[in-house]
Amino acid sequence: MSIGAVIVLLGWLIALAIFFGFIVLLRFLYHRERMALIRSGIHPDGVPKQRRSRGMLRAGLITGMVGLTLTLGMYPVGFILPPALSATPFHLGPWLLPGLIPLGVGIALIVSYYLEQNVQVSLEEGNREDKKVIPIVDHLERERNERQR
Repeated sequence: MSIGAVIVLLGWLIALAIFFGFIVLLRFLYHRERMALIRSGIHPDGVPKQRRSRGMLRAGLITGMVGLTLTLGMYPVGFILPPALSATPFHLGPWLLPGLIPLGVGIALIVSYYLEQNVQVSLEEGNREDKKVIPIVDHLERERNERQR
């Protein structure tokens, strides 16, 4: 294996480690937020969740457009290569993958934006055994009443 291939492989592995590290960091921060809410006596499911679908649409559009641009930019490579390597119909080949993968991810994000339903689960429906934890609305109302006294 040549030194160039090893450097490329290490670069991909480092990029993959950074990506997964970021996902772990986001999960850790979400966990810390939930634990802080529970510690302060607020039921974490009672906090109204922000709808993230607008961000998903934006991320899908950006990722999809980058993928489309890369695919269109890499398409002429099929005409440059020798005929033995590009003997496929329409000169399609593996050199298009760096563009097709983000294009597929972008399309999946856009589709998930349109398929997502904004369902609010009320606390009364769930089986709450711990009565010490209260919804955020009740907690804020209780604090407001205590300040007025």
